[in-house]
Amino acid sequence: MGIIIRQGLKSSVVTYVGVLIGMFNVLILYNRFLSQEQLGLYASTLLTFPVIYMSFVLLGVPSTAVRFHSQFQGEAARRQLFSFILIVPFLGLCAFTLLYLLFKPFYIDFYAEHSPMLVRYYYVFIPLTAGMAYLLALEAYSRIHLRIVVPSLIREVGLRLANSVFVVLFGLGYITFDTMVSLTVLSYALAIAAILVYLHFQGNLYRSLDFGFIRHPAFKEMYRYGLWVLLAGASAALLPHIEKILLPGFEGGLGNTAIFDIASRIALVIAIPRNSIVMISAPIISEAYLRNDLAHIDTIYKKSSLNLFIIGSFLLLGIWGNIDSIFTLIPKSDIYAQGKWVVLMIGLGRVVDMMTGLNSEILVNSRYYRYDIVFMVFLTALLLVSNLSLIPAFGFNGAAAAALLSTVVYNASKLFFIWYKMGIQPFTGATLKVAVLIAGTYALLWFIPHPATPTLLATLLDVALRSVVVVVLFGGGVLAWRVSDDISAGFRAGWSLVRSRVLKKVP
Repeated sequence: MGIIIRQGLKSSVVTYVGVLIGMFNVLILYNRFLSQEQLGLYASTLLTFPVIYMSFVLLGVPSTAVRFHSQFQGEAARRQLFSFILIVPFLGLCAFTLLYLLFKPFYIDFYAEHSPMLVRYYYVFIPLTAGMAYLLALEAYSRIHLRIVVPSLIREVGLRLANSVFVVLFGLGYITFDTMVSLTVLSYALAIAAILVYLHFQGNLYRSLDFGFIRHPAFKEMYRYGLWVLLAGASAALLPHIEKILLPGFEGGLGNTAIFDIASRIALVIAIPRNSIVMISAPIISEAYLRNDLAHIDTIYKKSSLNLFIIGSFLLLGIWGNIDSIFTLIPKSDIYAQGKWVVLMIGLGRVVDMMTGLNSEILVNSRYYRYDIVFMVFLTALLLVSNLSLIPAFGFNGAAAAALLSTVVYNASKLFFIWYKMGIQPFTGATLKVAVLIAGTYALLWFIPHPATPTLLATLLDVALRSVVVVVLFGGGVLAWRVSDDISAGFRAGWSLVRSRVLKKVP
């Protein structure tokens, strides 16, 4: 268990470092050196479209390999599993490439008028998709051997730092934009080579392939499971990026996509804490189902909803209360400040998702787990219809409105389904207390005047003042009103640690 905890903690640190680098790249570096259209291509589509494509290319291999690896024991069986991880994505890549080329006329017809750069780099997406797919497949193979830190470091940090270097070289005039794109493709090939070298030194790399996995007793079940994962994985990969796929095809093209991308990234910071709570809660929910302890699941449901609602609202108030100053501090603020309302709508969607608690985790671990796919397909259809209806009329704001509407309907549907089938729901009287604190805090922020002259010092002081208001009024209100026992206990533990470790050392 020790290696799992150590690797898990290290991997989490690597992931968050990667997120910070990615945020810095998009908000500052890309924004500084790339034009609006170039940013829309490089950050929003060139590194996004292949994420969707690879979900089809992989054919569910990473999840399948992790789930069934225990049935491949012995040197010969391990070689077969390694072969499975390499061969199946290759077949998926061949099928994808064929379909991608066949659908080229539709692609060009959709993007040519408003986003000609997407047409120009049409073929670049094939090697990028291949690179991302094999990077994820090899990372899953390394995970089987409980080695996840180095592959995560290569993917989350190494590639993002490489992107930073390429953009700086382009911005300083040392390379052209075409060269920068080519170097990005090359970086994925080098990342794959690095993981292969790592696997070699770990003693887990095989230099010959064994097609015997086809005759393995578990292969039939692996095949069925892979198809199920393919459907779920394709929807999961598509959902966060639907707007970035559709926006380039309408008025404003890649320019609008860039505005939406930067604004939505600011708002998506709100959702980061949810991942930690999911990682902690999901195994507990699974164990509770094994004991048929619905009361315990109900308690987790309510506590997760309340705590995530508090955390999400705290972050949204901090971001929205300082939104004008945030856009003032990033380069080309006159262009990207147009996405102000995108931040609010995407942020509200994240808060709605958080306040409805661990809907998906409760559903997936229950006997109704198949319905999770139904809801995911429903959300995909809802996003497509709403985006196609609202983007032509309202551009990037229409995309944000579609995301908010779809998120609300999707989470409300799951909430009522769980309530109807299991008799549990996430809300308590404390939920209303949080809503009151949100209203009171926002009202005070509304009446605080903005600096008459937005100099850097005045902007930073304004951010500091508004942040203090959010911390004192909302954060203090949560503690004083005893809204959440968990947050109050965490604050007391943290304060005790500060007093014992820090304040006692102060002369």
